Amino acid sequence: MNAVFSTKQTQPELGSNGKWSAAFENYVTRDGATYMSSSCTSAPVFDTAADAEEGGKRALAMLEATGKFPNMCEVF
Repeated sequence: MNAVFSTKQTQPELGSNGKWSAAFENYVTRDGATYMSSSCTSAPVFDTAADAEEGGKRALAMLEATGKFPNMCEVF
């Protein structure tokens, strides 16, 4: 599986707390074709986009090491 991430700020119409989330898309390659197998977004727990980016890097490292994402409802 290959995971990529991005950051995004919560939307005001969704009751924004002004914080940032880390968003992930997970891809698999089968028979030479690549498909998005899943996507997920953390809770908006990061104060800045830079914090969300660093958290995303930590989450990808944990995914690579353990096969699992960290708890996406708290700062990871």
